[in-house]
Amino acid sequence: MSYELAVILNENQKHMKFTKLEISNFRHINKQIIEIGSVMTAIAGQNGTGKSTLLGWIAQASDFKQKNKTLLDTPYKSKYSEIFRFCPEKDYHKTYNVNIHYEESLQEESKKMTTRLIETENRYRVDFDGRGTAIDFPVIYLGLKRLIPLATEKTITLQELELIGSDKNQFAKLSKEILYLTRDVIQAEFVKSPNKQIFAMKTNDYGHLGNSAGQDNLGQIISSILSFSRLKAELKENYKGGLLLIDEIDATLYAGSQVKLVDKLFGLAKTLNVQIVFTTHSIEILEHLSHKTGTETKINFLKWNNKNAINEVNPNIELLKNIIKVQTGQAKKIEKIQFICEDIVAEQWSKNLLNGTDLKEKIEVIKGPFPDGTLIEMANSKHPIFKSTNFILDGDARINHQNRKTPKTAKLPGLHKPEKVFFDFVFALDDNDEFWDNDNNFTHQTCFGNFNDNNHKKWFNDESNQRYFGRSNSRLFNRWKKDNKEAVDEFINSLEKIIK
Repeated sequence: MSYELAVILNENQKHMKFTKLEISNFRHINKQIIEIGSVMTAIAGQNGTGKSTLLGWIAQASDFKQKNKTLLDTPYKSKYSEIFRFCPEKDYHKTYNVNIHYEESLQEESKKMTTRLIETENRYRVDFDGRGTAIDFPVIYLGLKRLIPLATEKTITLQELELIGSDKNQFAKLSKEILYLTRDVIQAEFVKSPNKQIFAMKTNDYGHLGNSAGQDNLGQIISSILSFSRLKAELKENYKGGLLLIDEIDATLYAGSQVKLVDKLFGLAKTLNVQIVFTTHSIEILEHLSHKTGTETKINFLKWNNKNAINEVNPNIELLKNIIKVQTGQAKKIEKIQFICEDIVAEQWSKNLLNGTDLKEKIEVIKGPFPDGTLIEMANSKHPIFKSTNFILDGDARINHQNRKTPKTAKLPGLHKPEKVFFDFVFALDDNDEFWDNDNNFTHQTCFGNFNDNNHKKWFNDESNQRYFGRSNSRLFNRWKKDNKEAVDEFINSLEKIIK
C-alpha cells in the first residue's frame, strides 16, 4: 500500500457519518426511514408531519464528551428540553423507539433510542441500547428560538467575546456574499438576550439593534459552521467531523439568499466533514437541491396518508412543488411523461441515466413487473389506456414486432439484460480499478468467486456484492457510465425523440 493511500484510509477511519434515522413508532410516524446525505439533507413536507421532531431525534443521538465550546460559547450538544415537549394526555406512559444508523471506522453501526417517562421527576429521557450511552459526537442544534427578533427581547447585553483571525474575516465575507451586501463593511458583535446569544452584524450605519431577522438568523448559522472549523483545529487528529441541525433554514431569508446560503454551507461542510440537516418550506431550496441528489445530498418529503406521515426520499421535484402549492392554493396541473420498464433494476438504471439531464424533470419511470414481450404488446396496442404511455426495454428485447417498428420504445444500453451488462463490465475491470475496495476485501476474486456467466442475476443481487454497489446500485451504475458516455448519450437521445 502506498503512503498516500494509507493516509487517505487513515483519515477516513477517523470520520463518522450518520446514514439514516429509522422510526419504529413515534406518534403518527411508523416504520419510516429518513435518509441522511453525507453532506446535506433537507427534510420538507406538509404541516404537522413531524419535520422538526425528526431533527430533534437526530440531535439527541449525540452527547459530545469534550469540553470544547462553539464560537458562541456553547457546548457541542443539544438540550433535550429545547427540542421535545411531551403531552401528558397523549405521550405519557407510551414508549417510542427510534434507531439511528451511522458509519464509523468504515463499519456500519446503529443505536436504538427509546423514550422513558421518569415519573418521579415528571419528565422524559432517552435511553440508548437499553440505557447505554449516546454517540460521542459534536452537534450544534439551531431551533426556532433563534428566530425571536432581538427587538422584541426584554433585555439585550453586549458582551466582550470577539471573533478573531480567519473566523472574523469569514464571518464578514459570508455575510456579505449571502445577503448581497457588497457595499457594507461588516463586523461581528457578541450579544446576549434571555432566549439566545449570537454574533450580530455591525456596519458603519447600524449596530446589532438594526439587524433584520434575516441578518440575525444568518449570523447564527455562519457562527455555527465556523465553530466546526475551530473544533477541527483544536482536536486535530481526534476530529471526526460534526453535525449541524437547522430548523427552518429558509426562515426570514429571501429566495436568492436561501440558495446562496445552501451553496456556501455545502462547500464548507465538505471541507470540514460536517453533515448539515435542515427542515425547510422553501421551493427554491428544494428545486436547487433536486439537481444534486445522490450520496452527498438527500431530500426527504413527508406527507399525510390515512392520518399517518410517510416519507419519500428524493421525490420528483415537480410533484413536490405541486403538493406545496396545493397547500397555498397555487397548484397547477403537472403532467409527467410516463415510461414503463420491466423491473426494479431497469427502473433504477433508467433513473440513474437520467440524472444530470433536463429529462429528469420531464420523465417519470415506473417499474413493471412486465416481461419485455408484454411491454412490446402494450406499445403496439391501440387501446386508449396506453395512448400516453411510453416504454423502456431491456437491451435484449425485440424492437421489431411482426416486421414493423415498435412505437414509443427506447432500449437500455447494451445487448443483454441489465444484470448481464454489468456482470460483463465488472468482470472485465482491472484488479487495480477504483471500483474495488481491497481494504474491505471487495476484490475481483471475492466479487465473482461463487458465480459464473450463467447466474449473473444471482451475482447482481448477492448481498455481499450489493453492499459495494451503492444505494440503488448507484456506485455500480456511475462506474459503468464513466466508461460508456456514448451509450448514455444514445439512450438519452432516444428518449428525447420519443417525447418530442
